[in-house]
Amino acid sequence: MKKKLTGMLLMCTVTSSMLFAGCGGGGGETPEEPAGGDAPSTEQEAPKDDAGEGDNAGETAAGGDFSGITLVFAQDLGTDEAANNVTSEILQEYMDRTGVTIQFENQATEADYVTWLTTQFTANQGPDVYSGIIYNMTKDYEAGYLYNFKDLYEQESPYDPGKPWKDTLPESILERMYITPDDVPGYPSATSVVRIFYNKTLFDAAGAKVPETWAEFMEACEKLKAAGTIPFGFPNASQNDLSWLWFNNSVCSQLNGQMVEALDASGNGYVELNEMAKGFDEGKLDFTSDQMKAAYELMKDFSQYWTSDYNGLDQASAIDMFIRGEVAMVQAMSTDLTGISTNVGDSFEYGVMPVPVITTETSEYAMGQSVILGGQPNIIYGVNKALESDPQKLAAAIDFAQYMSSPEVQTKYAETINRIPLATSNELPEHLAGFIITEDALRVPYYTGVSGELRDFFCRGGQLYLEGSYSTDEYAQYVQESFATVLETIKLENGWSEENNYGLE
Repeated sequence: MKKKLTGMLLMCTVTSSMLFAGCGGGGGETPEEPAGGDAPSTEQEAPKDDAGEGDNAGETAAGGDFSGITLVFAQDLGTDEAANNVTSEILQEYMDRTGVTIQFENQATEADYVTWLTTQFTANQGPDVYSGIIYNMTKDYEAGYLYNFKDLYEQESPYDPGKPWKDTLPESILERMYITPDDVPGYPSATSVVRIFYNKTLFDAAGAKVPETWAEFMEACEKLKAAGTIPFGFPNASQNDLSWLWFNNSVCSQLNGQMVEALDASGNGYVELNEMAKGFDEGKLDFTSDQMKAAYELMKDFSQYWTSDYNGLDQASAIDMFIRGEVAMVQAMSTDLTGISTNVGDSFEYGVMPVPVITTETSEYAMGQSVILGGQPNIIYGVNKALESDPQKLAAAIDFAQYMSSPEVQTKYAETINRIPLATSNELPEHLAGFIITEDALRVPYYTGVSGELRDFFCRGGQLYLEGSYSTDEYAQYVQESFATVLETIKLENGWSEENNYGLE
């Protein structure tokens, strides 16, 4: 059964300084037995090469001789000098190893990249190999642009041998990569993870321990405040500053009880946009419920530990305050690590931690597990489906995609630009150990996974709530009305209604 994914979601790219390495959302249906079980398999006839041999293109030996073949490769690196430099080195190493010629295409911005891809595919000149986020790769696959990696997942990658390629991915990531049990649009190589960066030196001076639970988190904030330290640099100037969205996604998710089970019509363990629309219309998704209001109240209580100008503070300024030691904590991404590490230098010791776990000590609705922010499959390498008519070039493209997502290449990116590698065979560099994902996946992306309009509503209303213009009840009603407005537009755009079961099949 295939589900329409037009409105698929999850966290979207926001600003270049907060880039999710191509962060975005949505996935599709997962296999009936995801990672740990065997996904359904469909045998396909092996393509024939020009010599008439029947070797499957995905079984080419690593770094085979592809002399004379030119591949067009596109990736959204923007103007990031470090990322472009290390990518150039990696591409040169591959060309030296295989004899293939790589023609690299990059664009200045994400928007330019997406426009360029659309233009190229519309003209039947799409790149041979390119990378993107799960939302865009899913749409491209459904449009017929991408080769199906499903059978490749059942085989070993020549660059990471020893087990089927699918078994080199964490279970939560593997789940997101299957559009249906028989459709996989590519292989993800990296993720970006949101963490709370904390100043160990200030924590020690205040006698505060690094918290694991929300109660301990509030206790640490109180000790820092009593010691004359501003506990948290919380940027909340606009929707682009994200901490209000990120924290509420985690806190509400930690209190959402049976919400996933109630909303997840497909049974894949994640709530997609059409399922949110259906659940909202049926009253199953209710932002005026006691558990939602409890989450907002936790955030309001937390706000007493932020800088006084939080509604005018932007993300870059908050990180700068942390670097200067003016606040004890800030929320940022793994991709911010290089800048923070370089600028902090030896001035103080710091660490990173996830959003603390809310326990029943704090709320009766607590599930007792933190929820990951970020951690979605990013930089997914896909191969142009049109190459099926050219087996030799297809074999080269598959080999190149497997090379770019290999532990060797992922490790190089981790060491140079702090991309968090996904392959389970990778060992994270010591400085990235704090970014190992231990939390549950974000299964209902309430605020980051609907639309920019909703994010804007939520942030502007949040500013009023935090400053006291709205009570908790009033803010909850405001969020409920904002969702109604935005979902009505989304339903019209996608043709979703109760009559067609909101596009679910």
